[in-house]
Amino acid sequence: MLNLCFMGREAFLDYTPLIFKDIKEKHDSEANGVIVVLDSREKQYVESKYGDAVTVVVLSDFMNAHWDEFTLEKLCEYEKKYDAAPMWKYIYTDRFLINRDYDYCVHTAAGLFAFWEYVFTTYKIDFYFDEVIATLFSYAGYLVGKKLGAHYYSLLLMRSVGMDLTHHYILNEPFEMIYNMPDDYLDRQYTDEQLKQAEEYLDSFEEKHSKPAFMNFSGKVPKFKPSFLVLPLFWIRQRFFNPHTLDKGNYMYYKDYETAFDPWKFYRRYKKSKKYYNKADLSKKFVYYPLHLQPEASTIVCAQKYEKQLFFLDNLAKSVPADTLIYAKEHYSFLGSRDNSFYEELKKYPNIVLIDPWEDSFALIKNCQCVATLTGTAGQEAMLLRRPVIMGGDILYKNAPGIMRMEDIYDNYLKAMANWKQPSREDVIKYLAAYMSCARVGNTYVLSADRLKPDNISLIAKSMYDYFLEVKENE
Repeated sequence: MLNLCFMGREAFLDYTPLIFKDIKEKHDSEANGVIVVLDSREKQYVESKYGDAVTVVVLSDFMNAHWDEFTLEKLCEYEKKYDAAPMWKYIYTDRFLINRDYDYCVHTAAGLFAFWEYVFTTYKIDFYFDEVIATLFSYAGYLVGKKLGAHYYSLLLMRSVGMDLTHHYILNEPFEMIYNMPDDYLDRQYTDEQLKQAEEYLDSFEEKHSKPAFMNFSGKVPKFKPSFLVLPLFWIRQRFFNPHTLDKGNYMYYKDYETAFDPWKFYRRYKKSKKYYNKADLSKKFVYYPLHLQPEASTIVCAQKYEKQLFFLDNLAKSVPADTLIYAKEHYSFLGSRDNSFYEELKKYPNIVLIDPWEDSFALIKNCQCVATLTGTAGQEAMLLRRPVIMGGDILYKNAPGIMRMEDIYDNYLKAMANWKQPSREDVIKYLAAYMSCARVGNTYVLSADRLKPDNISLIAKSMYDYFLEVKENE
């Protein structure tokens, strides 16, 4: 009998209860399921649809009931108890808390550790499913679970191999690594079928580069919408009449009215930002640096040292040779989200050029001296083309052929490039064979309409249950 805990907020409100029901019906009839939600609204939704099939635990109820207990002393106690020192390193991985004051951060951080301690001990949880870690809510669950025997895991789409919307892999740590990806993949033996599949994909990628499927759901130019005219009314409703934005125990929605004018701000910013964009001159020597979405797990968790991207670019700009520029290209899924003061700061660097977000990324990869990235997909794509890649963070492909993982970029660019050796095509094929062999059938992409279809839910449930058995066998 398994005791399973699932994240239930927002995009997971139907997804995880359906998965649990499938696990219970087809794999473990005695399994117990706990769904964690943020507030009473989400609780009512889950209970109205799934009744007694699951136990629903509400974060905001717990936080508000014990708020005064969540003192600095309590936070320091949890810092030691759950090996979370220095605690502020973890608080700064939360895309919501980074905008809150000191006292609120202390109370909330202590409360999140207390919450997971309560959930995992009360319900004797074996496995806890959540999104990729991008909040302290998830990180605290991971850290507390490590001590109490509740195994954190998540499912992430298989990117850069044409399997985004059909396959996924399982990770069970903060940096999005495939849990069963072998470090010694170059020395492993692969079947003819595995090598053929990997080579065929690489052939097609080299011939015609395709962007990840999930990018088809993003990358729209901000445009004026009539709905902008009613944003003041929306702000008033959220500010004074929405109990969820006034609930301090629900920290992800708390003061959410502050973002009410974001669509208008993003539109205005994008209109002004276009003056900063430049055409890429591919005849020049340049390092290609694709800017990252922020705040996202790819930076605030997987590349925390360089999460402030200007810091990374500052170090890189001082490290490249005299004849080399840095082409920084804005992410076209992020248009208007970044304040234009960022671009003003970039203008202060004579060897950094901000490139138009609609420039062809693959042309930049092919013609650059190297791709510098924290954790971005462009680094994985450049690796497949056997181009030099400097990585400033930690993510699933950091051990791939030709990747130069650098803890400190300052004054180390020239040495890294001088020592870089182009990997063989056979090495890339072996990497792909190992990577693709870790793929599990099932679509996990949150914006895909197919994700909730019964057949897909069954695939995801089987993937999870198989993982449970693998972990139990290795304990």
